[in-house]
Amino acid sequence: MALTYNIQRQKRIVDGRYVAVALLICSLLLWGAGALFYTTSSQGLYSPEWTQGWLFAVDSLLMRFVALLLYALTAILLSSYLMFERRASWQPFMMLYLVAANFSIQADVMAALTQLLMVVALGLSLRIDYAADERGAIFSQFAFVTASSVLFPQFLLLLPLLFIYPAQCGRLSLKSFFAALLGIAMPVWIGAALLYLFPALHPMLDTLKLWLNDLLQTPSVVVTPSMLLRLCAEPLVTLPAIVHFLFTATVGRTHLRRRVAFFITVYVVLWLAGWLRPELFTLYFVWRLPIISLLAAYIFPALPAKTSNIYFIAAMLVWAASATLELWIA
Repeated sequence: MALTYNIQRQKRIVDGRYVAVALLICSLLLWGAGALFYTTSSQGLYSPEWTQGWLFAVDSLLMRFVALLLYALTAILLSSYLMFERRASWQPFMMLYLVAANFSIQADVMAALTQLLMVVALGLSLRIDYAADERGAIFSQFAFVTASSVLFPQFLLLLPLLFIYPAQCGRLSLKSFFAALLGIAMPVWIGAALLYLFPALHPMLDTLKLWLNDLLQTPSVVVTPSMLLRLCAEPLVTLPAIVHFLFTATVGRTHLRRRVAFFITVYVVLWLAGWLRPELFTLYFVWRLPIISLLAAYIFPALPAKTSNIYFIAAMLVWAASATLELWIA
């Protein structure tokens, strides 16, 4: 029985020893193509206003290199989270491939930085599984996200989501709720003191005010060609993975199923937020990329060998085709 299982594993492309290398090579080729041929500037496009000046003053190639380092750090950090019974060694390279297949975000350092901060915030949520006292873990994650939202107001979206995982684990009590409120209040107090002592920091507060005022408006959704490409390529991986997770017992350990369910919930919220805030569609897409790579690492090894191989090749070709079409449109 074990021999048959090992033979089936060896027949799947995703269980091969060179999959990570192949994804890395494809990623670097796409990154090089973006540096050479993609001319549309997107540096700092979804960044706060206070970053615009120095972002555009930096050389484009340097921006791409810094963004690549941030994306790579995010991929490595995400792969350290225990999500499935069996790790996929190629999952970090899958995320780099997904990033590289979208030329418009390759040089966006601020989007890469916020993606890293988002993955750190989700990782802090998982710490509650190992915390003897959940109040400290909940306080730290809410304080981290609130402090991040001072610089990047888009992080306010994550605050309600941080209650989900403690509630799933049954560790959301009245005391932990007040710990969350204290975690929100502490960066606000510190920020108010810094603004009082250093008036030069007021532009950051103005950015937050403008973003909150825009949040009260209801903009219409305009599907651009690049958005349409992503809408076609993204569900090819995520929808089958979500459906398979919901209707099978794969990922059998209870705490692992809670983790996957939490990440899927965050993914769905980010997807909906992209439609509600179309000017942030690409930013929330960047935030979804780590979760897409996790779902890919889940669904490809879970399928029979022949189905998995066809599915994997088709998905990779669709993402590559979307990158080619995006380059042609630009």
